[in-house]
Formats: sequence, structure tokens, C-alpha cells
Amino acid sequence: MPTIEFTAVLTGDLVKSSRLETERQTIMSGLLQAVESARAYLERLGCRLYFSNFYRGDAFQCALSDPTYSLWTSVFIRTELIKLRANDIRADARLGLGLGSASDWNEHNISSSDGEAFRLSGKALDSLKSGKEKYRRLRILSPWSDQNALLSVLAAFLDALMQRWTPEQAEAISLFLRDKNQEETSKILNVRQPAVQRRLQTAGHFAVKEALELFSQSISGRNINPQLNNAGL
Repeated sequence: MPTIEFTAVLTGDLVKSSRLETERQTIMSGLLQAVESARAYLERLGCRLYFSNFYRGDAFQCALSDPTYSLWTSVFIRTELIKLRANDIRADARLGLGLGSASDWNEHNISSSDGEAFRLSGKALDSLKSGKEKYRRLRILSPWSDQNALLSVLAAFLDALMQRWTPEQAEAISLFLRDKNQEETSKILNVRQPAVQRRLQTAGHFAVKEALELFSQSISGRNINPQLNNAGL
């Protein structure tokens, strides 16, 4: 199977998944819809999003052909889950984002693939399940020691914002992430434009935009050498 020089992998699971089965199924369905919405948006930008389906209960993986959109995908998926809280469903996911190469690449079954990006993604997710990181929901790991501190701060910053969003703020951010202006968002949500502006501002949409842009700039043009970057995995 082929080797991919540079990809991004998201490994995730649902938070507090030991709940009523009907609620769990609603959250899993919401996550699938989020992935399909993200895929449709990213396809227009020339990025392919691959999804593993669920395994080991409620675990899942995504891989992207263009890693610069991987943090956007992480934020979008969690935004869509937060929207479900409008129905008193406490939905959220832990996400480990790994950047790097992929070996034994199989786009039809990405969970059978291997390589640096997959290992770093799994390691990032595992770190969120215990110890001092267990209150966090997002972590990024890359092969570049000179970038990991910045990526950690970006993940912590966005995570802190998202953990405070209301479902109404998440609705507005979801459309903002897909390039809808305030007038369009107002019509889609059937609320007045000042309400849209207030939701976006209190959610920190300007900060989300700058964080995503900084992430893309930080990893654009990076080169991966699998032989040099597998140490410690």
C-alpha cells in the first residue's frame, strides 16, 4: 500500500459515552451528519475527508488530504455536537489531531492504515483521558519540535472557547465556519441580524478565525521525512 508523505489524522471518542442508548445514538448520528457537512464543504476547497465509521463502540477516525484544514475540521465537528445541547443532550468529543506521514494507506478503510500521523493522533487522544489533561478535549501533536508548543497553545485556546459555547452560539459559529455572512446566517436561523452579531462576538468568532489561519500558516509548506521523524512513537 502507498505511503502518504503528509496528512492529518483525527482520532476521537465521545465524552461520557456510558449514557442512555437513545441519547448515545443521537450523538453518534449528529457526529455522522457533522462529518458529511464538513466533507461537502471541504470538497469545494479541494480537500478530501475520509471517515472510518465507529469502532470499539464510539471511537472514530478522520483523515484529510490537506492537513491545513484539519484544525478547522476539529472545531467544526465539536461545534455541531454542541448544537445538540439545545435538546438537553450533553454532547461533546475528545479529539487527538496528529500530523505527519501515513504508511499502508487505505482510503477505503483508514483505520487499517498506519504511520506517524496515526500514532501521534492516538497518542494525543490518550493524553486527554487521564492526568492533568483530562479536562481538555483537543490536543495536537506534530513531528516538529519547534512548532509543538505553538500548536498546543492553539488547541488549548480553541478548546477553552468551545467549552463555553451555548447551542445558539454554536449555531452561528457553524455557519461562520462555512463562510456565511451575518445576513445569510440571520435568514437561516430566523433571528435578527443584531442577535447573530451578538452570538458571534460573545463566542469569539474573530479569535477562532485568527487561530485557524495561524494554524494553516504554521504547517503550510512543511516537509515530512518519515525516516527522521518516527523516533519515540
